[in-house]
Amino acid sequence: MPPSRHLWRISAYVTLATGFAVAHTDPPAKNSPTEPLAISTLFVEQTSWINQLWQLPFLQIFSPAMTAFELPTLSLAPEPTRPPACLVEPLPVIENAAALEFERNVGSPAVVNTDGLTPTTARALARFEKIVTSAGGLFAITSAYRPFAYQEHLQAVWDKWMLELRDNDQDGCRDLKTEVQIEFTRHQLLETQRPVPLSDHTLGVGFDAWGKLPNRSRQKGRRFSLDGLARRAGVQRPAVARDPVHFRLIGGRILGS
Repeated sequence: MPPSRHLWRISAYVTLATGFAVAHTDPPAKNSPTEPLAISTLFVEQTSWINQLWQLPFLQIFSPAMTAFELPTLSLAPEPTRPPACLVEPLPVIENAAALEFERNVGSPAVVNTDGLTPTTARALARFEKIVTSAGGLFAITSAYRPFAYQEHLQAVWDKWMLELRDNDQDGCRDLKTEVQIEFTRHQLLETQRPVPLSDHTLGVGFDAWGKLPNRSRQKGRRFSLDGLARRAGVQRPAVARDPVHFRLIGGRILGS
């Protein structure tokens, strides 16, 4: 039989049965002014006669048709699991104007500031470059004067990577770890050399340079080295193994990178 005819018969029988149930239900007693009828009592009475109504035999034959119109049960999708928050603080924001200028110039020749070097250091640097290139070698300066605020930034990058993130495998720190590693590499920092707050660079008596001499370098029958040419120019490497690119004016203050 079509569902529409089932629904029509269900409606007719429910109407008749409701009248039947109401007719056989005792009318509620009038409430006493001092004893109002409780809401729970009304609910129990209404539920009782409705349950009796649905137990009538002639309504049971329509239970398959009623079941066909039941709505499906909806289930909520579980919330996605979020990775734990990273407990490592981000790098401090650079606020100093001079340091910001240096940061913008990282990776370009503009980051090399020789104007901040002392006059004696600047002359020694020029002699050193001339001697190396005259011997057939290659020479490139990568860093010279740095403002104090920028030196602090380099120190913060080194500390953040070496002390907090290099060996950190937490999922929540993955993005910060990648960011700091890129910054560490971009500044060409060395794991063996922690930048110091007050250095030869901030005082203007030191610089970083890369030099390469041809094989079997000789001058007037004598073999010579990069360090030998540096001393002739008036500079030296204070820590060759730890910081091989750093040169300092001979007689300058003994500090570091």
